[in-house]
Amino acid sequence: MRILVVGAIQGGTIPIGNAIYRAFMDIGQETEFLDFSGYQQEFLEVRPDAGRSRQFLLKIWSTLLEKVTVFQPDVILGIAQSPLYNTEMLAAFRKAGIILCFWFMEDYKIFDYWKNIAPCFDHFFTIQKDPFFSDLRDAGCKSYHYLPMAFDTHTDRSETRTRELIPVSFVGAPYSNRVHFFSQFHIKGFQIYGEGWHRHGIPSVIIGDRRITAHEAQNIYQSSLININLHSSPIPRDFVGGDFVNPRTFDIAGLGAFQLTNMRKLLPLHFDPAQEIIALSNWEDMKSAIMYFLDHDSEREEIARNAQRRVMREHTYRHRAEEIVSLL
Repeated sequence: MRILVVGAIQGGTIPIGNAIYRAFMDIGQETEFLDFSGYQQEFLEVRPDAGRSRQFLLKIWSTLLEKVTVFQPDVILGIAQSPLYNTEMLAAFRKAGIILCFWFMEDYKIFDYWKNIAPCFDHFFTIQKDPFFSDLRDAGCKSYHYLPMAFDTHTDRSETRTRELIPVSFVGAPYSNRVHFFSQFHIKGFQIYGEGWHRHGIPSVIIGDRRITAHEAQNIYQSSLININLHSSPIPRDFVGGDFVNPRTFDIAGLGAFQLTNMRKLLPLHFDPAQEIIALSNWEDMKSAIMYFLDHDSEREEIARNAQRRVMREHTYRHRAEEIVSLL
């Protein structure tokens, strides 16, 4: 099967395009990757100007059309933030017999561009279930499937630690709930990394004025005794409330690092919330767990090993690629 993976222009999904591309190659599919990450800076520069934005999109879509013409794929797979939203072009691809797939690894309540594009795809993969499935049906999407995030086994899992040991860390963007909880969290050695945190005046911020690279994030995960994985929410006091399991959950576990996360509705489908990843239901329990596990090294390390074993058995991008190909 000839599969074209169309990568993201910007954001945290850029490495996911590379990961699923390599996974398709690993299972013997003839696959090519259309990498749009090099256009990220230009995309950000032209966004305020409608005329320049149109010209930019025409260039992007011309590049996509040229790639499809030359490679002649049986399947096109887009991911969140990839430029597969020209509905006329998508209709032409389908008319030509190309199977169109999209992996929407976003919170559908926050990012609603799925409403326009979902009906254009033969298969629409999501990281959430109902009520998203019901909304997809109402929007005219006929084929939708739950496909959770995963771990990239091509990641260098050897010790890459180049910094001193970090007692407790967080890597990610300053969503309202994170700002709310971390602004009242005062523990020696707590470190925050992520673009936009410099605007919030929290002393724990180490790097806050730029995006943390994938390699830097891996280094931080492996250097931290405890990684806090607080899922995003636009509601300041929202600690639980959500359903999807974010990519960071699988990344930290796959690297054999320890994490504490807020409980998610779909988390028990993938990890034991007491033996593989410690999932908490409120902020007070999270703070208590941090203090407990800082003093219990062997227990912390055993839980991290359990999570890593689970990832390798069930949650790599190879597993996701096999699931997609089996469906097709």
